[in-house]
Amino acid sequence: MSVTNRRIVFYNLLFVRTEDNSQFFDKQLFIDIMNYISSTATFMLDIPRRNKAIGVEQIEIEHIDYKDCVKLIFKSCKYNHTPDYMSKLDGSVRNSDKKQHEGEKEITHLCATVNTAEAEVILEERRSGVTINEIVKFLNECVKEYIELRSEMVNFKLDYGLVPSSSFLTNLNKMQKVKVAEVFTHKRVLGSETMALLDREDEALKDDVVLTLKAKRGESLLKRNMQSLYESLAGENTVTTRVRIYGTDKNNKGIKLDSEYMKKTEFVTAKLNENGIVDSQDMLTKMLDMLGVNSNAIQI
Repeated sequence: MSVTNRRIVFYNLLFVRTEDNSQFFDKQLFIDIMNYISSTATFMLDIPRRNKAIGVEQIEIEHIDYKDCVKLIFKSCKYNHTPDYMSKLDGSVRNSDKKQHEGEKEITHLCATVNTAEAEVILEERRSGVTINEIVKFLNECVKEYIELRSEMVNFKLDYGLVPSSSFLTNLNKMQKVKVAEVFTHKRVLGSETMALLDREDEALKDDVVLTLKAKRGESLLKRNMQSLYESLAGENTVTTRVRIYGTDKNNKGIKLDSEYMKKTEFVTAKLNENGIVDSQDMLTKMLDMLGVNSNAIQI
């Protein structure tokens, strides 16, 4: 059987109050929402600007190896693209029978362990798959439905944080001077009760807002401040989503560090079936192992 290496990235999921942007986590609420998604698995999220649709292929909520686990398989497709088919044998072309609203199904795997502080998440990341931003958008539509069905006010949403890699700090310490730091935060921060600079409901505004910090000519920003910014990515109640740093080394050569490309990442060697599709059972078992869960343990 053929195999493939798949990139796995580490995140966490928390709730954010819309009133003051403070973060919290309610383990039972999160599990209840996952169970609701399991019961409404036909829901599809359409993202017209990307010609992309997202849904849930499979979801399992289990107690394994003394841990509450969620195994999620997302399905997605890119539509409005129906080119002709071409043969690799002789270059012959025939018309596509695919309709404009259809697209090739792509599968993305996600596993999570849920504790009292957060949901620890690992996600298979592929160019053709579902991104963490799209997953959070999908989940928040489900959160809204779930809360409204309970006749309650929707005053919170899910948000994600990334788990940083130690290599960022190693390379930061090699910098001689730190000239510029770009701090990415949510647009909701500018519309918060504290800043009240923007209408937080401005749909035309991109999710990320960038704050730029610059050193005076010939000087350097403090490395300890850059380290604090980076470590805040995984901190509680953080509003920082990404950090990008520009500087020079001892030879005055330029260095650029970007937390987006230095998040904690591992790889899984997954089996492929005869159609070249990943064996989901094998993939999910190996992903749970990354989270310290023994899939062979007795389920409770």
